Parts: sequence; structure tokens; C-alpha cells
Amino acid sequence: MNAARRWWAAPRQALRASLLVFAAAAFLLPTEPAYAMVFYVLVLPTTAAASWRCRAGPSDPGVVLGCLLILWSACTLLWGHDDGHRSLRFAAGAACTLLFFAGSVQAWRNAAEWRRRLATVLIWAGAANAVLSVALGPFEPQNGDRLHGWGVTSHPILGASVMAAGYLAALTRVLGERPCRAANAAACAAMALFILLTESRGPLLAASVATLFLCAAGPWRWRALAFAAACTAAWSLLPQSFRHHQASVLVARGASHRFEIWHRTLQMVAAHPLLGNGLAANLDLPGMTFPHDLYLSVLFYSGAVGLLLFLGLAGAVTLRLWQGRRTPGPDWLWAVSLWINAALSGLTDLGQITKGPGPMWFIIWLPVVLALARPASSRPADGALAAAR
Repeated sequence: MNAARRWWAAPRQALRASLLVFAAAAFLLPTEPAYAMVFYVLVLPTTAAASWRCRAGPSDPGVVLGCLLILWSACTLLWGHDDGHRSLRFAAGAACTLLFFAGSVQAWRNAAEWRRRLATVLIWAGAANAVLSVALGPFEPQNGDRLHGWGVTSHPILGASVMAAGYLAALTRVLGERPCRAANAAACAAMALFILLTESRGPLLAASVATLFLCAAGPWRWRALAFAAACTAAWSLLPQSFRHHQASVLVARGASHRFEIWHRTLQMVAAHPLLGNGLAANLDLPGMTFPHDLYLSVLFYSGAVGLLLFLGLAGAVTLRLWQGRRTPGPDWLWAVSLWINAALSGLTDLGQITKGPGPMWFIIWLPVVLALARPASSRPADGALAAAR
């Protein structure tokens, strides 16, 4: 019996380990092809092995909706407009996203300790990425004033939203744990500085609201007040010129053509309201090729059908997180804060949600997976372990 259990568990253990390696590689390797290769070489085979052992289709409504959303998005390539013969690339990206989503749900389901290890990887890989990016930023004049990371954080807007995953994990530990609190605080500060220096207003707003949720919802009111006081003191100690520059930059960019983009998006949606324009379509605005809004993007690319599937998935994720409110341990609080960050980050940016290995997996699909991987009813074996850690 024990041998059979080990035989059953081995592929899932390998899948979990490979996903941890991929998460670290996405932050530490400097280019997208490099960390994408880690996914192709490690995650794809282990996902296939774990799925073959399972041999059962998804039964969770949220997982079913997620798979249907990805498959429907890929189907829009059959009738949608293709600006530049990119359909094959987007089809491959959708296939990889489906495998990543299905494999991640298998890996993290009812595995609180492994989810904790994932948080640890995101904290330290994210902190290393932030420190190197801030240190090397002045030597990259072609990037302008806005900070660009590398690997999965190379784009300032998407990178800031990605970095929030590690930042929120570190903040949860700073507020809730005694061991290594100073080290987690240093990692949290490095990633917070990265988000600030990207000068990306949407991700900054999303991370701020998620921070307020963590401070208010957790059983650590006095620590939250101390954290807020420390942040205020740290901000006041920064040079006045730096503070004025950051504030002026955030205001000076105005709406950044967002209203014009959204207006044109709705006009193009009206031409194909039900089935969408297809994943490979572009907006016909000079220099503005995608809707710069998560919800309008789903509607633009996948039509009303895709938007209904996405809203159904969002509802399933929100319901699963709501069901876990009775045992609000660190694992649950991190998952909710990630979902808040994803939902708000999407208001001012984001495009296709089914691209291959890249930022969208950490911004959108990671919160979805961590929510659906939690048990529908908080069982002591999972919830108590997370709360005790």
C-alpha cells in the first residue's frame, strides 16, 4: 500500500518541484526564451506524467471554466482577424497556458506546505530580481526614467504587477511570522521599491489596495499599524526631490490615451460582439495594438462568450476564497490579496490572457490556481497546517 502511494505521489512531487524551478527561473533568468525553455523542458513532461497517472478529467467547476475559457480563446483564431500571420504562435501559447493551468491546479491542490514553498521562491527570487534591477537601472539609459526589470519583469507595467506576487507573500510573513521577519521585511522593501520605481499607476494602486486588505483582514492589527508607521517614516526619509519627482510623474502622464483606446475597443467589439475579433487581432490605432484593460481585452478578443466564461471563472474563484474566510490563515490571506491585485491591475492594462510563458501566468493564472487549489470546505489537514505556519 505504501509503495502504491509513493508510486502515485511521485509525478505530482516532480511536477511541484519543476513548477518551483520555473517560478525561480522566470525571475532570475534575464530573457524570456531562457525561462520559457525551463517550462518546456521541465514542466511540460511532469505535467503530462501527473495527468497520465490521474486519468480523470477536471470536476471542479472553476477548473472546468478555466479550461473552457482557454480553449474558447484558442478557437477564436479560427475566425478572427490575424494581423501578421501570428495565429500559430497564439495557438501554441494557449496550449501552454492550458497545460500550465491544469498542471498547477494538480500540483498545489491540498498541498499547503508546497504552496508555502512557492511563496518562498517568489519572495527570494522576486527580491533578487528587484535588487539587481534597481542596481543596474542607472546603467540602462535606453529604458528611460522608468525602471525595467528582467525576465518576467522586463516590462515596467507588467513587471510591477508580477512583482506584487512576491511582495504580498513577503508582507504576509512580515505581519504574521516571527522567524526571519527582518529578512522578509528586507525582501518586501526591495520589491515595494521596484513597484514604485516602475512608475506604473495601475499596479501601484492594485498593490496598495491589496496591502490595505492584508493589514486590515489579518489577526495582526498592531503589527499592521507598526508597518504603516514604518512605511511613512521610510517615505519621509527619502530625498524630497525624489518624492516630488515620483508624485509629479504619476500625475503628469494623465490618462495615457486610455479613454481613446477603450472607445476604439468598444467600436471594434460592436463589429464582432458575440465571437470576438480573435486572439491575433490588433486595435487599429497607431502604436496602440491592444485594449489596455483586462475585461475589455477578453471581450475584444473572445467576444461575449469569452467574457461570460471569464466572469464565471472569476465568480468561482471569488466563491472559493469566500468559503475559506472561516479559517483566514496566511495561505488564505495571500491568495485573496493576489486576487485583489489581479482584479485591479486589469483595470488599466493587460491584454491576451492565454499567451505562452510570461507575465500573465503570474498576474492572472497564479491567483486563479491558488484559489482553486484550496479545498472547497476548509479541511483541517490543509487549512490548519497553513494557519500554523
